[in-house]
Amino acid sequence: AAQPMTDDLPDAPPAAAAPAAAQAPEAATAEAPKVLPLSAWSVDKGSSLAFATVWSGQAIEGQFERWSADITFSPDQLDKSKVNVSIDLTSARTGDAQRDASLAGPDWFDADAHGQAVFTATRFEKTGEDRYVAHGQLSLRGVSKVFDLPFRLKIDGDKARMSGVTSLDRTAFGVGQGEWQATDQIPAAVKVSVKLTATRK
Repeated sequence: AAQPMTDDLPDAPPAAAAPAAAQAPEAATAEAPKVLPLSAWSVDKGSSLAFATVWSGQAIEGQFERWSADITFSPDQLDKSKVNVSIDLTSARTGDAQRDASLAGPDWFDADAHGQAVFTATRFEKTGEDRYVAHGQLSLRGVSKVFDLPFRLKIDGDKARMSGVTSLDRTAFGVGQGEWQATDQIPAAVKVSVKLTATRK
């Protein structure tokens, strides 16, 4: 009768392995990426909000020296994320003082009447690895339009790096009055780009 008991011994290792197999899913769960908390972010110095166009065949690049962003964001809680950006339109700099003064004037930004442009987004969409779109609204020169900003985002601990590029139709906002309404010298499409680093508050 001892022989059958000996035959049963090979069954012991698989039975012993069963608890280890049961633990495997728990180990995998422990290694899964943590859900990033919804956090407020402070924009670091060195971040830029720039624009580019063409003026009579000459490429013009500039940026706004004064702007602020109120950011609450988590890639894992897009439904609760929101961004509000305020831009001082008198702070546009293109490397030419006379041109910069014209930009703030009534034919362009009309900064005396509308000193700030504001972009607000409360809906975000993930479109790929580290890629998103902020669906929002841009208010410029007293005109508000739907405005989408595709961007790339990388979060490493308490630091975030973001870059986005899009374009807007300046004529839709009335930017360029009188002779500048025409698009022969200055096209309607203006490239807008943002690069920023931010620190979790």
